Amino acid sequence: MEKIFNNISITNVLKKFSGAKTTIITNQSAFGLCNGYHFRYYQRFLHLIYIGYPEHGLFGELQDQEAGDKLKYELDGIEGVNLYGKSESSLHPDIKIFQKSELILIDIRDVGCRYFTFMTTCLYVMEGLSEFLRANPDRKISFLVIDSPNPAGKKIEGSELMPEFESFIGVAGIPNRHGLTPGQLLHFYYNKYGFDFDFSRTAPSIAYPEPTSWIPPSPNIPQISTCEVYSGQCLLEGTNLSEGRGTTRPFEIFGAPYIDYNDHKLLSKLLDYQKGTFQLRPLLFIPTFNKYKNVTCDGFQLIISDKDKFHSLFFGLYFIRIIQEYYSNTFEFRKGPYEKGSDKTAIELLVGDTLLLEYLRGKHTHDFVIEYLTECEANWKIKIKDFSRT
Repeated sequence: MEKIFNNISITNVLKKFSGAKTTIITNQSAFGLCNGYHFRYYQRFLHLIYIGYPEHGLFGELQDQEAGDKLKYELDGIEGVNLYGKSESSLHPDIKIFQKSELILIDIRDVGCRYFTFMTTCLYVMEGLSEFLRANPDRKISFLVIDSPNPAGKKIEGSELMPEFESFIGVAGIPNRHGLTPGQLLHFYYNKYGFDFDFSRTAPSIAYPEPTSWIPPSPNIPQISTCEVYSGQCLLEGTNLSEGRGTTRPFEIFGAPYIDYNDHKLLSKLLDYQKGTFQLRPLLFIPTFNKYKNVTCDGFQLIISDKDKFHSLFFGLYFIRIIQEYYSNTFEFRKGPYEKGSDKTAIELLVGDTLLLEYLRGKHTHDFVIEYLTECEANWKIKIKDFSRT
């Protein structure tokens, strides 16, 4: 069964599941109801037994790819469940949460991009729930998503991830920037994978009325503006360019020690495409951690002038290709496996498309890639039309 709750208060939604033994997947981004964390509000109606927290921890206190095994929280009798540990198996939920639960509740903000791992964690929970119910046909466990707005909007960028590049940072068949809310994307997964449990989701405005305060879902997404550049700038993680971690504006500030920020020819070249939709502010920066810690880097701040027309993914691809041409002796792609359970490199997992990987290595023209992306994005828009309307 599938249900969407519209024109109903969050209180009345919760009352439909009153007293249910509940596992909630959440973190600090779910904040605001009665001026507090949402899980605290839900305790008035539900019997919360487990809180599952994703990568970065319950309060976003850990950096990327940092295991949460040692995190401990005082949650008034609610047991914390870490969903990002040191091993691949730690990414999947323990069967105990299904053995004791009557309701799985999802309330967590996303950034609208497939590399961001929260929705993959939720998919793994859906898979675990489906498997548990097949093995225990006498059990009934409902699945409820308290939806929230997509800070990156409805804009679509990129191509659908090819199966050979699937990993924790990319579900096969999902483009780089998918244009869906968390509830819409999980509803899409529900149908794509043929799950058979009861699925329901709220409209985003029920728990997150506009305008809503921005609570960073992870430490390196400090602003809503970060979400608008993330689909392209995250590709820098697969290179020896700094994506700005260790600065106050990660993904908006980027560069490397070997770049010359005074090179006007380089700047002009970087501005060749998408003229009038963005600016690049040349600067120096010193990361306090991550790549080039305490080393002065030359680089840029990306400032979007027209967020409706600016294509972050193409800019990221184009930037990497141009930097390779200008600094062929110093630029490098990150070597070795990048994510748990995959032997692929970071750039392969992030780009997730053989044609776009060929583009990064000098094959295909810029205009050909733009046309390819336009076609891919149009196809994805058709595929999600039944989920993106509500």
